Amino acid sequence: MAKNSYRSFTIISLSMVFLLMSSCSQSQRKEEEYKTNKTPREVLGFYTEQEGTLPGSQPTVNSQFTNLSIIAPFWYKLDDKRPGNLIDSVTVDNKRMVIQSAHEKQLKVYMVIHNLFYETEEKGKQVASNILQNDKNRDVFIQNLRNEMNQFKYDGINIDMENLYLNDRDSFSLLIKKLSDALHRDGKVVTVSVPANTGDSRANPWSPWFDYEKIGQYSDGLMIMTYDEHNPRTEPGSSASVDWTEATIRYALKHEVPPSKILLGIAGYGWDWDTTAGEAKYSSYEYLMGQKTKYKANVLWDSRSQTPHFGYVDEEQHSHQVWFENSDSLRHKLDLVEKYNLRGIGIWRLGLEDPNYWTTIPEKIKVKK
Repeated sequence: MAKNSYRSFTIISLSMVFLLMSSCSQSQRKEEEYKTNKTPREVLGFYTEQEGTLPGSQPTVNSQFTNLSIIAPFWYKLDDKRPGNLIDSVTVDNKRMVIQSAHEKQLKVYMVIHNLFYETEEKGKQVASNILQNDKNRDVFIQNLRNEMNQFKYDGINIDMENLYLNDRDSFSLLIKKLSDALHRDGKVVTVSVPANTGDSRANPWSPWFDYEKIGQYSDGLMIMTYDEHNPRTEPGSSASVDWTEATIRYALKHEVPPSKILLGIAGYGWDWDTTAGEAKYSSYEYLMGQKTKYKANVLWDSRSQTPHFGYVDEEQHSHQVWFENSDSLRHKLDLVEKYNLRGIGIWRLGLEDPNYWTTIPEKIKVKK
């Protein structure tokens, strides 16, 4: 090759390198702009103490607070003996410590109140009904909530009354209206957890108890519990298939719930079905990965539901089917959050999830702080 030709080739090659570098740089800048310009989404994490062998939530809060917006401690249930009063499961000092620590991390804290874990499901319905059907009890309840929230400096509340009598449907909507009117005067946020509804046979059997349109109108946010599509009462299957999850979003939008009020429920846990015994175990991601390793199981990907699963046979020769959520299935849920421009997500619950959630979440959505 002649010297002049070699020099020309070198100049052209260098120019191509510079063009490639410039193109890569522009691509990186566009990606950063995309991330920066994305709408901030709330990431709410439900918070519990240690549950038996299941880990508590505080370690996750300590390590992942930059990827969270809100924690919602699961500490209060309705008093079954004194209508309108609360039963709490932790000490005053523990409340103060958790809430103060969260505020120092720039996290908001929502009080959760529920009607679960009595001796029977029927009792949970009746305890709620005692408030919903009695004006005096309802007023006492609202005042007790205001007192508790102001004393401990909660930023908002999540009402998680999951199991109601069908004839309490309208009374529940009225409670949310009255509660919102009162708490808004205190500068507090009101959110409501509702069972997933698709409007068809796949709807949660408790879902008709909730008037999405009215609750969505009166509250600041609807936390749709888009998990347990399959559960101990069903055959083994995904906790939240992607099409079922999308159907729940469309149902809420069809019933006039603004996307800016919808928090999409995300499961951190999985179910391990012992199909021989006809039982299912609520399990953390860590526990399930331990079972996978112990029994040398292979994780499979279900393309229909866009979720992972595996099977194994234990020492007693019982067959197991395991379905769970991981960071890959989470991506599909977060795509729906972006597609429908939702308020954000609500994770049940912190401490059970795939640790890679905390890499995927900031990659896929911009976390609101």
